[in-house]
Amino acid sequence: MTDTDPEPKTAPGPLELVQRFVNSLDYPHGPDELATPESAARWIEAATGDAVEVSPRDIKRLVTARETLRDLLEAHAGEAVDPEVPVRLQKLLSCAPLRPVLTTDGATLVVDCGGVDSLLGRISTAIVWATLEGKWSRLKVCRSDRCRFAYYDHSKNGSGQWCSMRVCGTREKARAYRARRRATELPAG
Repeated sequence: MTDTDPEPKTAPGPLELVQRFVNSLDYPHGPDELATPESAARWIEAATGDAVEVSPRDIKRLVTARETLRDLLEAHAGEAVDPEVPVRLQKLLSCAPLRPVLTTDGATLVVDCGGVDSLLGRISTAIVWATLEGKWSRLKVCRSDRCRFAYYDHSKNGSGQWCSMRVCGTREKARAYRARRRATELPAG
């Protein structure tokens, strides 16, 4: 997102980690916080508090997971998404073992590994939490092809399409208006 929005669109609870993960690249050509093993390790420590070692192979896994997750979140904003996207994401996240922890109040899933898999496991548990809380479908990716910023839709009916109506929404509506006008204008001749 290029401009600050007066209303924050931060996801609640553990879903914020998923949002931060997707936004670790300022799409499309901005800085990528997962570009190198060193920058990825710094990002993971800042996001989770865990100091981890990150290999070049881990970078490929992280970036692939992030971009697959970004593609999946397009469905929440009304875009058609290839049915293979959730299958690919499940495969990427499944290398992190999770275990249930039971108390008298209920159960939760916790990550049972370290390193990069720990981050991917936390993302998995956040998605499960958000699904059970009815919040998962509100984490979306801006419909602007120039943005693709992950945001949490706090609108009453969950119908938001842009990370910022003031910035991306206005641009997209103006672009659509100009396209409609060009289509209805008669060719000079």
